[in-house]
Amino acid sequence: MGEEAETFIKVRGISKKFEDKTVLKDINLDIKELEPLGLLGKSGSGKSVLLRMLRGTDEYAPDTGEIIFRIAYCPKCTWLEGPSKVGERCSKCGTEFEFKEVNFWQDKPMRRILKSAIAIMLQRSFALYSDESVIWNILEALERAKYPKSKRMKKVYEILESVKMLHRVNMPDTRDLSGGEKQRMVLARQLALLPVLLLADEPTGTLDHETAKVVHRTLIDTTRGGTTFLVTSHWPYVIRNLTEKAVWLDKGEIVEYGDTAKIVDDFEREVGEIEREDYKKFGDPIIRIKGLKKYYLSASRGVVKAVDDISFTINENEIFGVVGHSGAGKTSLMRIVSHLDAGSGGSVWIRAGDSWYEASKADEETFVKDGVITGGMTEWKAHFVGVLHQEYSLIPKLTIWENLTHGIGLNMPEDLAKMKVKFVLEGVGFSDDEIEEILPKTHQELSVGEKQRILIGQLLMKEPNIAVLDEPTGTMDPVTKKYVAETIIKARQNLGITFVIVTHDLDFAEKVCDRVAHMNAGKIEKIDDFRSV
Repeated sequence: MGEEAETFIKVRGISKKFEDKTVLKDINLDIKELEPLGLLGKSGSGKSVLLRMLRGTDEYAPDTGEIIFRIAYCPKCTWLEGPSKVGERCSKCGTEFEFKEVNFWQDKPMRRILKSAIAIMLQRSFALYSDESVIWNILEALERAKYPKSKRMKKVYEILESVKMLHRVNMPDTRDLSGGEKQRMVLARQLALLPVLLLADEPTGTLDHETAKVVHRTLIDTTRGGTTFLVTSHWPYVIRNLTEKAVWLDKGEIVEYGDTAKIVDDFEREVGEIEREDYKKFGDPIIRIKGLKKYYLSASRGVVKAVDDISFTINENEIFGVVGHSGAGKTSLMRIVSHLDAGSGGSVWIRAGDSWYEASKADEETFVKDGVITGGMTEWKAHFVGVLHQEYSLIPKLTIWENLTHGIGLNMPEDLAKMKVKFVLEGVGFSDDEIEEILPKTHQELSVGEKQRILIGQLLMKEPNIAVLDEPTGTMDPVTKKYVAETIIKARQNLGITFVIVTHDLDFAEKVCDRVAHMNAGKIEKIDDFRSV
């Protein structure tokens, strides 16, 4: 396709500030019709801002510059397509398409029409009608796209097949879907809108590699249906797999634009590799899991064996990884170890000092210590096991400073709190200037990657003996991921924390963890040992 593709969107001299911070600076870009374009860059580089600007989201209007859409426009029914369709007949009413240039942010009536033809997938956002069935969710989108009634049911099956979701076709509501299945349903709904432009912001950031491949295949196929798509990703391999051209953004400016292979190579060279630590000071066992089971009943799937008779031991000061695809049972295991859920059988014992506590029992306000039921479980959990959940968020009305101190019940003199906050935030990769800038802000003013680093910092502020991290790198760029890896390694050295890292990011686990358990269908298939002898 390459050079023959027509220019679909012209981005000229675009700049944008939020308060005093420049988030995009003099962006110039030609987006070609049906030529997938990747946006690469670390968190806060401006990728998501540019995507929302192309979507027409009001608060992302550019301060200066223009975005020009070059389209084939039907003057009778206002249906529109990419510029290559000029002179052809409209598929809706048969009228001949005319060529039209639209100044997107100046022409409000045309912006409204164009917005209905632009779809967006946002990171960590499952925009579904959860009370409604799988079929209804797709039908509703087809209705909004004014797809012919007589052909809708056939189209539903085609779309569900394209995202490998036909096996869920009879599911009465979407609440029971796994995270990976929900993400595929979000994509299915966007495809049902028959968009001329699909904007995908980290579409596979929280998916395991196998599920991500399905979503990638579907995204690649969208160009055959006449949809141009732009994708942002923190994973260079995603940009490599999905796109032909790529833009590398940093601090709101274009560093490089060109063929994807070269851009990704240059970006990876700049980032560098996570360096494995040669650690030997492991303590005695601190977590003992024996014959652990977690079974439950699902309306659609019958008996689900989320955790199925697993046994292993984790030593003090170890960084232990649990990897597997969506639905493998990783999060169920993490919740039992953290005493958030009870097991159905077997046990999880956790050592505090010289005493062993049973974490897999159901009673929330008591804890089994050396076989005797004791009180004070909530206090024990708060100080001994720290948990960073996949869906955790910062307290919205508090500043970052307040989230890191008052929001977690930290009572210490302000001078000491300042020193500790600085130490922790430097550990998760913030410079002195960035720390000063970020502390008075609220979470709405941070990028997704910045929020995730603050959440890890919040957990480290409590200095737990055991830190359980569920998908800590889910939507992180390689630069931030490297910071997080170094943070975990430093926290083990400086604070003596034992880490349990639950993730689908095998590459990260193998570079950071001492041992990695591979989980599938509730069972541990193998445990890889990376410790040097």
